Amino acid sequence: MKFSLILSTKNRTQEIVKLFDGFRAQTLQDFEIIVSDQNPDNRIVDLLAAIDWPGKITHVRSSGGLSGGRNTGLALAQGEIIGFPDDDCMYSPTLLEEVAAFFDSHPEYGYLSGRSIADDGGDAASTHAKTAGRIQRFTIYRQCMEFALFARRSSIGQARFDPNMGVGSGSPWQSDEGPDFMLGLEAQGFHGYYDPKFAVWHPRMALTYDNAMVTRCYQYACGSGYFLRKHHYPFWFLAKLNAKTFCGVLLGLLTLKPNKAAYYWARIRGRWRGWTGYPGAQTQKVG
Repeated sequence: MKFSLILSTKNRTQEIVKLFDGFRAQTLQDFEIIVSDQNPDNRIVDLLAAIDWPGKITHVRSSGGLSGGRNTGLALAQGEIIGFPDDDCMYSPTLLEEVAAFFDSHPEYGYLSGRSIADDGGDAASTHAKTAGRIQRFTIYRQCMEFALFARRSSIGQARFDPNMGVGSGSPWQSDEGPDFMLGLEAQGFHGYYDPKFAVWHPRMALTYDNAMVTRCYQYACGSGYFLRKHHYPFWFLAKLNAKTFCGVLLGLLTLKPNKAAYYWARIRGRWRGWTGYPGAQTQKVG
């Protein structure tokens, strides 16, 4: 088995139909699908029955949010290469074939990350690096996209996603489980490569700057600050990120868009909460 694709899902149905359409169109069909179901009902059971998937598929119940769902899937995965598609993304038809060719040609890399892509060809989520290269500690934010992440199962070993991080984890740290996982692989001696040509489609979020979006920004930023402190990033790096974000606050104020200013201020507040909220943060040296 070349690939195991671990799909952690909750509260979505039609998006999964589109995702499976992308799976069905793959030029390389040597893969299994593990559906890590966090719904309280049988919507996924009914959906999978309707899709009538011809290949190997495993449905398993899980909990603990996105990280918990992926960890449940990792315990069952049998493929040489593991992927973690979101339940609202879609693979291009040749993606798995191209990823397999990369790993076959580059035994020196333990994992690979691509980027997100929207309908217009631009970035769908976050701002990605434009050039390919080895994943580095201080550039990882522009080189990481969890649903475009693939890793050798032999590189992962017993590594898992931090259950205290990510959407649905039950903690304040609602993001950055992806770069955290990647740095965990780096700590085990496995290096990663980023290449924007490995693109995965994802819907682009409209920038409404409403209360729901500001709240989400704050929760994600909490995860970012937590990640930075967990991996002992220097304080200057946090300050650099917040300085850039503060420009967004000023722009919102100068253009009389208070909701936009509140959005960027929430990002600064969230990063600081995560930075100071990491266990033992008060006893760690800053610098």
